[in-house]
Parts: sequence; structure tokens; C-alpha cells
Amino acid sequence: MSFVMCKQEKVESMEVSLRAMNSDSFSEYLKMVIPSYASDNVKAGWWDQSEALERSKMAYTRLLPDGLNSEGNYLFNIIENTTSNNVGYIWVKIETHIHTKSAFIYDIGIYEGYRREGYAKSALSCIEIVAADLGATSLGLHVFNHNSSAKSLYSSVGYRVVSHNMQKDIGVK
Repeated sequence: MSFVMCKQEKVESMEVSLRAMNSDSFSEYLKMVIPSYASDNVKAGWWDQSEALERSKMAYTRLLPDGLNSEGNYLFNIIENTTSNNVGYIWVKIETHIHTKSAFIYDIGIYEGYRREGYAKSALSCIEIVAADLGATSLGLHVFNHNSSAKSLYSSVGYRVVSHNMQKDIGVK
């Protein structure tokens, strides 16, 4: 699955495609998202700043042990069809259970300068098609609580909260 054409019906003339990442775009992706994921985990209070970057690197290594060839993982660039500009990225994993398959969006991002133009909604519609074509019957994702714009976006396209993580800092004495 190297190229998926999609059209977001609710946004007039907004078309994006998903193009499978190649080794160069994957390398650029990792350079960008590893520090970003570290920062999000620090903001969420899960990780200490001093260990965040190393923990983020370890998480990506664990989740994608074979890089782009990691089984069940599909990483795409989000391409705006009219201009052919790469406007972002999306990563979905297909997981097989006893009798069903589900999909999980591990990452989605729209590059600065392309945000608030409907590309994320279009990409989410595209990834639903990809996941369904791969046999998934549900599509999930995680969003950090401090990311209110992402929570609003996901809610607007039909995602619902299925659990909450809660945490209390207790300090060390």
C-alpha cells in the first residue's frame, strides 16, 4: 500500500492522498517526532525532562523495531493533491485479535503553515479507508489532555473517550 487517494466530502475541494513514507522521509519524521513526543510526555507529567528524550527514542525503537518494515505498521506522508505539497504525516498500526482486527493511530501531525486548513480531517478520513481495507473494524488513538485542539478535532469527526488516565504527583520525601 504505497499510495491512497482520498477525498473529504464535507470540505469542498479538499483532497489529500496518503503516500507511504520512504527511508528518507521516515528518517526526517523521526528527527521531528522523537523530541516532540518527549516534550508532550513532560507536559503531561509522565516523564522528567532529564530522561524524556532517551525514553522517547526507546519508545519509537520498541514500537517500530524494524523501522518502516515493522509488521502491521503503516506510515504515510499526507499529500495535498492540488499542489503535491507534503502537509503532514500519519502512522497507523493494525492489530489482530482473536476474531477481529483493530487499528490504532500512533501519530498524526500537520506541518506548521498548513494547520487549520482541513488537512487533518481529510487525513483521518483517508486513514479510515486504509484501516477498513486492511480489515480493521475500529480505529483508536491517544491524545494528550493538554492538547485541546486535537481533542476538539477528534470529537468533531466521531471519536469518543473510552478511558481516562489519571495521575497525582505525591512527591518524594
